[in-house]
Amino acid sequence: MLKDAYRPLKEQIAGGIMPATAVPWTPEPEYNLIESDLESLVELLSSVDGIAGLVANAHTGECKMLSREIKQRIIRVHKRAAGDTPVFSGVYGESSHQAVEMAQEAQAAGADGIMLLPLDIYANQDPREPVEHFRRVGEAVDIPLINFQFPTWGSAGLPISAHVEICQLPEVIGFKEASFDPVRYEETVRALDHCRDDFTMLTGNDTFLMHAYQLGAETGLIGYANLVPELHVEKIRAVHDGDMERAKEIRERLLALTNHVFGAPEGRYRARVKAALKMQGIFEHDTLLPPQQQIDMEERQALREILDELDEL
Repeated sequence: MLKDAYRPLKEQIAGGIMPATAVPWTPEPEYNLIESDLESLVELLSSVDGIAGLVANAHTGECKMLSREIKQRIIRVHKRAAGDTPVFSGVYGESSHQAVEMAQEAQAAGADGIMLLPLDIYANQDPREPVEHFRRVGEAVDIPLINFQFPTWGSAGLPISAHVEICQLPEVIGFKEASFDPVRYEETVRALDHCRDDFTMLTGNDTFLMHAYQLGAETGLIGYANLVPELHVEKIRAVHDGDMERAKEIRERLLALTNHVFGAPEGRYRARVKAALKMQGIFEHDTLLPPQQQIDMEERQALREILDELDEL
């Protein structure tokens, strides 16, 4: 049963879009955080009606590559610029001991909640390990947690039974399902139906968002929402309102951008999002932390043409 103190935030993040934010860096060799550009992005996103929350230090924010000090700075920038929009932070530590320390640091920096990122050890497929991980972190902080399903080591993720147990912990207010597998997604949603009152169902399946909303996601927690956030909000609202014609229109309008940003190799989406943010004038640079590589000129030109067609330059 969800803690009563956490229920208002659980309700606040239901029914909208939660962007997982990209992070701007100066070019090599410094790779310094550009706080002013990050503030601009956070202010822009949080000003959009329908943005239910922001998630710093997630995969889109290159979380596993960052020092703990930088992660805290990123949270503080978000809190400074987000106004009343709640700010969550991704937390990754391959041991529960590490994750507890990072979660406590995130809370001290001002995070309203924590999203625990999947661990490499989840490849063990032992459901006891993630449940224990969430219990330890939940007991160590006074802010709520978001569960996160993501493919690991060639697997669709943990046994669904583990997610069912995690989502019934009193500290867990949301579940981001990002298996990128429609069958797995629907199986997970069905398995969780009996406890849906105690957490918000989030989707991170950027490539089939309309269908994920149709199948039960209340909110989209997506890196894609750094771009065209208004259209992402309009699409989820159209689905929830039963206006599938409008939802299909928006999906079709965004299809070229979706196909480009999440084209093969799909993991390059972060480079494409940053390139788009630079084209839009939000980021001065589209620097990625090494060894990641920027997109080439041919792909850059194709992305510019798509954004121009959407009137997003």
